[in-house]
Amino acid sequence: MKNSVTNNFQRKQNRFNKFLLTIIGFLIGTSLFAQSVNGLEVNNSSSVFGNLIFITLLSVIILLLMVILALGKVLIATAANSVRKKINEKGLGIIALISLMALSKTSHAQEIIASQNSLPELNSGLLYLMLLIIGFEILVVIILLSSIRSFAKTKALAIAKLKPSLFEKLNASVPIEKETDILLDHNYDGIHELDNDLPPWWKYGFYLSIVFAVIYLGYYHFTPSGELQIAEYNKSIQAAGLEKAEFEKNNLNNVNESNATLLTDKAEIANGETIFKQNCFACHGKFGEGGVGPNLTDDFWLHGGSIKDIFSSIKYGIPDKGMKSWQADLSAIQINEVTSYIKTIRGSRPANGKAAQGDMFVELKTPIGSLKKDSLQ
Repeated sequence: MKNSVTNNFQRKQNRFNKFLLTIIGFLIGTSLFAQSVNGLEVNNSSSVFGNLIFITLLSVIILLLMVILALGKVLIATAANSVRKKINEKGLGIIALISLMALSKTSHAQEIIASQNSLPELNSGLLYLMLLIIGFEILVVIILLSSIRSFAKTKALAIAKLKPSLFEKLNASVPIEKETDILLDHNYDGIHELDNDLPPWWKYGFYLSIVFAVIYLGYYHFTPSGELQIAEYNKSIQAAGLEKAEFEKNNLNNVNESNATLLTDKAEIANGETIFKQNCFACHGKFGEGGVGPNLTDDFWLHGGSIKDIFSSIKYGIPDKGMKSWQADLSAIQINEVTSYIKTIRGSRPANGKAAQGDMFVELKTPIGSLKKDSLQ
């Protein structure tokens, strides 16, 4: 208890001493300044107010004084009470020190004035004194600006700490230690209910989903530009068909025994007939009835009767039976056309048909997986 009282008394005494020292320094400096000015007025025959340097320096002193007053008001409005007390104590000490320094300079200036009182122009002592005052005022301005900047930075940091972050704004959750503030009176077998709102991010997301649903419904169900899934599917099928046709058109010679298909176009079948009658009639007859080679119009085949088997036989030939390979003479498209033509003359029964050879081939029009058991017996 005694220590606290003693410390408070010492702090108050130190503050009083600084304040008293400041007042004494200002009074002494002011009195000496008045004496020096009075000495100039007595000893100089002409008034200093006619000197341009004196008027300029005096204007600077007045202007800096106005700046100090304005900055002082800003500092008072910016600083907090607790911080203002500390600044007053430090500021009093600084001003007292500068005042004592001004005392020695002023005394020196008084001596110079006494020794040079015969000059009609601006006395050097008065010039030094005015420059000293300007320097003192500039120092005060710098101190005030530094203090204002320090207080503004401190205040900005305090505001930034109080201002919630974006995460805190979006979450807006109540801490556990403050849940008693939102506790409701409802009690269900010892279970209490909190009046805790949904977090803003959840509510904003829900609102955005409603807006999106309205826009989606209007675009896809009430505008011609929006296409539903079935329309997009049909459109993609059409596009795929066009791409397939374009691919087949650009890759006609890419047909082989693994992807050969039965052609149904009349012009392609006619091309196959022409090729057959020009190259195959010598062995298989003009109508496929057979000769040196087997009959191509019945259901019996030596090397398979599917479209791919016939394509392979024409392309690679049957060397051990005397049939040459035609892949060097006919293109893949021409071989496919001949193969399709041969499939069209099946069952035509031309005159003088050669006896059947090989194994019977049955063309399956229905996939094997869909055939009934009775049909295979």
